[in-house]
Amino acid sequence: MTEDELLQRLSATLRTEIGPAIEVEYPKTQAFMAAVVTQKLGRQVGLARVHETAEAADFNALVTDLQELTKSSPKLKKLDDAIAAFDGQRSKVELCQVIDALYGERAELGEAQFARLLARIRVCLRSSIDRQMEYAA
Repeated sequence: MTEDELLQRLSATLRTEIGPAIEVEYPKTQAFMAAVVTQKLGRQVGLARVHETAEAADFNALVTDLQELTKSSPKLKKLDDAIAAFDGQRSKVELCQVIDALYGERAELGEAQFARLLARIRVCLRSSIDRQMEYAA
């Protein structure tokens, strides 16, 4: 049995056996809420590997696109360094630093280039949110 299957079974037990057997209202509510939490956690654990793979692919594509989009831009140290750090680590922390550098050098980039880069980053962020919604719903 996998971890996600175990959590789903625990959730079902809390919802169908433990919750209904409790007479006092507050503990009964707590048992049903624990069922909801374990069910969502089970879905999150079950999707974790798929989501990690998808995020890695999104980050790889984003690095490539950012490098391509900034080739024609003026060389801006903070943004170039942030993209290089993101290329090395491919993590959300480094992506946040790319966004920070992008806003910090917005005037030097010009509005059109800033908008192109930000739009590309937003595609990646939207994909991340969509994946999180798979188990949050």
